[in-house]
Amino acid sequence: MANKPRDSVFTTAMWDGKSSIADFTAHMERLEKHAERLRIELPDDFAAAIAKAICRFSDSNNENQRLLLTIRYSTLDEISLNSRPLPKLRSTKIHGKTRPLNKWLGDVTGTKHGDWKPYLDARNDAEQSGADISILIDDFSIVDADRASLVVIDEDGTAYQSDSNLGVYGITNQIITHALNSIGIPVMKARLNERMVARCEEILVTGTGIGCCKLVTIDGEIIGRKESLIFEKCRDVLSQHYSNPDTWTNMCEYLQ
Repeated sequence: MANKPRDSVFTTAMWDGKSSIADFTAHMERLEKHAERLRIELPDDFAAAIAKAICRFSDSNNENQRLLLTIRYSTLDEISLNSRPLPKLRSTKIHGKTRPLNKWLGDVTGTKHGDWKPYLDARNDAEQSGADISILIDDFSIVDADRASLVVIDEDGTAYQSDSNLGVYGITNQIITHALNSIGIPVMKARLNERMVARCEEILVTGTGIGCCKLVTIDGEIIGRKESLIFEKCRDVLSQHYSNPDTWTNMCEYLQ
């Protein structure tokens, strides 16, 4: 039987392979907001329960290296953890392929929910075509990507994110947009339509797994300028973010 979207809620965080999670507070906040939209009632001690599960979880083959850790809570009152290595394709130049956004009813679309197969299918579709990522389209505008968020750097020096509530709020994207603001590039929300994409300087693709990438083509068409500075700056910002000890929360210490 296929998984139903309201069966579970999840997030995928950076993990050190032992007991520390990056941006733990931000991931818990997103889990709580998405659970509310999915009508999933989380236990009162949810953050502590997650911390206990991570303290008991180990990956003896990958200790002392950064991994991705998916944290899932199901309506059966079960917490599950699943780890995997960081992808080789990370913080580099990538190619995209457009695909219609799969939509669910109610407030489901835009959450990290239990029926994630359409996003996995979108990624596979892009890779089968020789691209790296699916760019998800709704109403003739970019809304999301199969495992990342997009930031369009316009020719006027302004950065834009999708104004649609159908895209998943990106924690890594928030880190990057904060960095853009700090270097004098205002970040606004708008419809990321064909006209805006055609005139842009560059497009950043951000996510916990993919890091900060530069989108160089969409459906085989070159996007933005060949040379760029914003991508390199934001890639460095993200690297510094994960090198900062304050980014990480030790789950065992969290419980004390």
